Amino acid sequence: MKDQKSLDFITALETGDRDLMQRVPRADVHNHVALGGDFQSWTKRAGLDLKEGKHHFPDFTIFQDEIEIILSYPYKNPTKKQTWDRLFSLFAETYELAISDGISYIEPVYDSTFLDFFDMNTELMIKTIGDQIDSYKSRITIMPEIGIMRTFNIKDVERTIFPCIESGFFKALDLYADERVGPPENFKHIYKAAKKAGMKLKAHAGELLDADFVQRSVEILNLDEVQHGISAANSKDVMTFLADRQTRLNICPSSNIQLCQVDSYKTHPLRILLDNGIKASVNTDDAIIFGRKSSDEFFSLYETDLYSTEELNQIRLNGFPDTL
Repeated sequence: MKDQKSLDFITALETGDRDLMQRVPRADVHNHVALGGDFQSWTKRAGLDLKEGKHHFPDFTIFQDEIEIILSYPYKNPTKKQTWDRLFSLFAETYELAISDGISYIEPVYDSTFLDFFDMNTELMIKTIGDQIDSYKSRITIMPEIGIMRTFNIKDVERTIFPCIESGFFKALDLYADERVGPPENFKHIYKAAKKAGMKLKAHAGELLDADFVQRSVEILNLDEVQHGISAANSKDVMTFLADRQTRLNICPSSNIQLCQVDSYKTHPLRILLDNGIKASVNTDDAIIFGRKSSDEFFSLYETDLYSTEELNQIRLNGFPDTL
């Protein structure tokens, strides 16, 4: 027998009841915390003429440029203090949007370079982040992760990431940015250190590159989960590898569509991945850019008629840790 939350989730999908959907607990485990805020608030503030959910980036470089604008706005050459204030404002917007949409559990990834804005004072950064997280603990469970930009010089990465790993504050490690730059081999020693520290291991793979890159990333970095991983759908062997290993893919449909890696929800490879025994969750990635909340993702998938309500409910449940 299904629990009441599952029954409410199914009813919300079948009736299109968004208010009910936002009362059903969901998880967001692929969320870049500085980019998880409200699209409408951002576009209004910045005076942008953009349509929600319709912002497309045929070139990944354009997408990265947009991120830089968001992080620095409204300053052209922000001071460290201005950047610090801007970042924590963005973090707060991410948590407020998640809570308003019914997210009860979130794994936000903070970038290790944030440490530079605290003059490499790890204790101060962790205290500041921790105090903000504590202010939300009655409304949402936040499990902070630390991430690294694979496009940065490896020495610069090491300078900021190892203090974060050694702090014990962050619960997981992620690797992101343009996966065509910075092969997983470059970061194997960092992932070994994170594993030794008891952290969960994630990395972006299969967003821009092929299925073989997904398997290679999992094998080299000993990944517990893959962020995106959608190109695995192009290889039966890789899907079998992931299914046998029980490696979860944390998928973000709107991100894949707006970054022009997938044409539509109807053609999204999630259906193929599920049919091949792969465990998946559905998440937002960068809501402030893509303009889609968790609830939007589930409704859009349901509207394709490719997924049963029971399948989508299982995907919802997949995002939560077994211990929660």
